[in-house]
Amino acid sequence: MEAFIKKHEFNYICKCLFDLNSTFRNCPDPMIVTTTKAHIQNKILNQFNTLTEDQKSILNIDKLIDPIKIDGYLKELDSYVYGMPKISSAALSKLFRKEKKLKLPKLNEDSKLVYLGWIDPGIKKLLIAYNLNGKLVGMSCRLSETNTSTANVCTLCNHVASENDVAFVSPICKTSSSNSDAYKSIGFHICLDSKKCNERITSTEKLEELLKEVNNIK
Repeated sequence: MEAFIKKHEFNYICKCLFDLNSTFRNCPDPMIVTTTKAHIQNKILNQFNTLTEDQKSILNIDKLIDPIKIDGYLKELDSYVYGMPKISSAALSKLFRKEKKLKLPKLNEDSKLVYLGWIDPGIKKLLIAYNLNGKLVGMSCRLSETNTSTANVCTLCNHVASENDVAFVSPICKTSSSNSDAYKSIGFHICLDSKKCNERITSTEKLEELLKEVNNIK
């Protein structure tokens, strides 16, 4: 069977099964475990608009009767997971053609990514590329120079950490102004380690909102 689970959907399933694992280990009441398991099953299935009977069978967690089985199930499920389409270096160079002396990341064709993100220390920017409705879009975000000890929340994955891990960035946005040189700047917090962020993100809604605003996509 072909892969049918998007990477962020798989992350959501992992999060749900982490909760199930906690219930198995901490709840002595079998009825509560059964009810919780049914609720988690519904949450998983509701992530998908359409599913075949075979796909529903793969997502069925009835066979998970104790926490020991969860890791094995997730390993099996990973074979049905897919990430964003492969990106060539040429496509990235074209996407960020306004960035001079851009250092491209090493592209791993086997990785399953929600989005491609990397830091170019030479230009002090975090760059993000994403497949939005079949089109490659991106944003180039300036890294902040502030140094505070406060905890920040990643806009994409909700991870909470210090500025060393979750920093404030500001991309330049295109506008609908008739002036071709008209731009505006916005800001948000994001994980500096995009690989780890890709393992945590459970929804692409905020990412797509930001990319649409940055690229003036209606």
